Amino acid sequence: MTRYTVGLVWVMVVLSACSSGDQVARTECAAPVSESVGSNPLVPGIFTADPAVLVDDCTFYITAGHDEGVTDFSLKDWYVLSSSDLVTWSYRGGPVMSVDVFSWADANAWASQMVEKDSVFYWYVPVNKIDGGMAIGVARADSPLGPFVDAIGAPLVDDVIEMAANGYEFDYQTVYTIDPTVLVEEDGRAYLTYGGFGRMVTIELGADMISLKGELVEETPEHFFEAPYLVKKDSNYYLVYAGQINPATIDYATASSPFGPWTYRGRIMEPLPNLPGEDYATSHPAIAEFAGQWYLVYHRSDGEGGGTYRRQVAMDKLFFNEDGTIQPVVPSSGIRF
Repeated sequence: MTRYTVGLVWVMVVLSACSSGDQVARTECAAPVSESVGSNPLVPGIFTADPAVLVDDCTFYITAGHDEGVTDFSLKDWYVLSSSDLVTWSYRGGPVMSVDVFSWADANAWASQMVEKDSVFYWYVPVNKIDGGMAIGVARADSPLGPFVDAIGAPLVDDVIEMAANGYEFDYQTVYTIDPTVLVEEDGRAYLTYGGFGRMVTIELGADMISLKGELVEETPEHFFEAPYLVKKDSNYYLVYAGQINPATIDYATASSPFGPWTYRGRIMEPLPNLPGEDYATSHPAIAEFAGQWYLVYHRSDGEGGGTYRRQVAMDKLFFNEDGTIQPVVPSSGIRF
């Protein structure tokens, strides 16, 4: 476990730390109607990738990048898919937020996550800086559907911050600054985890949710490739991620702290299929509980009109064993309730 100290960056007045956190189980919500059947992909008519989940007011929200590529990744904005019954999904007719929200960024609306604290919604996104290099920005809104504004006016994390914290001389020595995941604890404390290409770091966020606090800890689970997703269940921290290398698996590890150390626990999903002639399929998982049932949300590359660079979000039920391990998931054509 490698630790690096980052000074607390105050950007604005600190908000209240009291929060229930979006990761709290929503067992009080009504379960999907018995015998109803969903479909995969969730919204066949649009191409969305890199999902993350927010459950708020008994609505299941999925944030996802908008795939527009043909021979390479091209993402400029993000969708928000939503449903209260997990069968019928809305996407509000188009993207909810774009890279243009961040005046200092110009490309790469990649894997993101939205969380809620004190009735404010924070959307953590990796984007390319105008002067080069990936960075993590934060947008803020009073609704999960926006409108969102840049909460800082500058990156929350970038190569400059990482180099200063780590004592690195060159930007290529830093962890790849992509795929942020944020966990908000019941006591209001929040943690940011991110990384890719086999390296991952975690740091506590300030009470304002837009500053960094304490140490940057590099602790990477076994078989980690990219796409970390952090949740807490029964006092244990679960990290779900894309494993190996493309075509990636979906693996997971557990720890007693959001900083690790991580114990590799196994594989949730085998590499996903892709259409003939396409590049290797990617994987990007998210897990969440709704009405007492856990779900795995991911993207697929084999849908009609789709492909490696035109992915579509799908979802299947997820089951835990009594010992806390997770049962393997086989992709389906749609959830049956």
